[in-house]
Amino acid sequence: MRSKSRSNYTMKIKYFGLAIITFLTLFSCKKDDNPPEPFDFAAQSLIDDANIKTYLETHFYTPPAAGEHFGTIDTIENGETPIMDNVITKDLVYANIGFKMYILKNATEGANISPIRVDSVLVNYKGMLFDKDKTVFDENKSYRFWGNLYGGVIPGWSYGLPYFKSGNNNSQNNEPINFTETGKGVLFLPSGLGYANTPTVTIPANSPLIFHVELAMVKRTDIDKDGVLSFYEDLNGDGEVNDNDSDSDTKPNFIDYDDDNDGISTKYENADVNGDGNPDDAIDTDNDSIPNYLDADDDNDGIATKDENADPNGDGNPDDAKDTDGDNVPDYLDAN
Repeated sequence: MRSKSRSNYTMKIKYFGLAIITFLTLFSCKKDDNPPEPFDFAAQSLIDDANIKTYLETHFYTPPAAGEHFGTIDTIENGETPIMDNVITKDLVYANIGFKMYILKNATEGANISPIRVDSVLVNYKGMLFDKDKTVFDENKSYRFWGNLYGGVIPGWSYGLPYFKSGNNNSQNNEPINFTETGKGVLFLPSGLGYANTPTVTIPANSPLIFHVELAMVKRTDIDKDGVLSFYEDLNGDGEVNDNDSDSDTKPNFIDYDDDNDGISTKYENADVNGDGNPDDAIDTDNDSIPNYLDADDDNDGIATKDENADPNGDGNPDDAKDTDGDNVPDYLDAN
């Protein structure tokens, strides 16, 4: 009797388990058959732009007073000039989606240099939502935030801060940090150039953003560590480094350690003799107005450098380059 009872109990457990597995399988299949619709970032961009325009047409801006970091934004009530009348409109494509962002620059745009989208910047900022409560979700006004515009900040900053210039650093030892003539203004960003459809603790999903900004300092960077500052790898000077690819290898120069694809790393081609990061003193062996680090045939002998045994061990350093005639000039630099 005991044995029979245990057998029945075991059978019930098996059937129950089978039922659970069947239910879960069917439930899972049902979910897979109806996946969520992919988010329409292009449509959201249009919604954001309409809302931003309405805001800019119904609000006015008061620049910061002397010694203040940020201005103020208020609703138009007595015929004040709409922000829309004074902004710069920037059309851009990011992640294959078209966006519009708006930049408001104060009369003091900054005294020194503008960053490009691969530089590091020292910035004060105040981030706000487009709501009637003027919700501030983040703020820093102590000159403590360094951000790299190449992947270290939201896209809107990367595209917007190059419109400003850095200020003068008047800081003294054991004294508060002090900058004057900084670049001040406001960035009005669609959600796709902020945090898109991913909410944060303080920012709802799909929120366009307002950033009061103060650009204090710009630091040029060398993203690929080739000895040439990325600023100088923007060969056409348009501020966009992604469209400069000297050797057409699909890697822009600023992330390409061998800019001319000759097998020798740029840092070994005397691209910056004095070490200041500016290649205006780069060596040009054959005097063809193309410096060696961008020249696929350094000695202009008709044989590509990569075919002259410039780096037999393949480490990018030509210290083992072949010198056929023993004249202490390696073949890839020897036109004879």
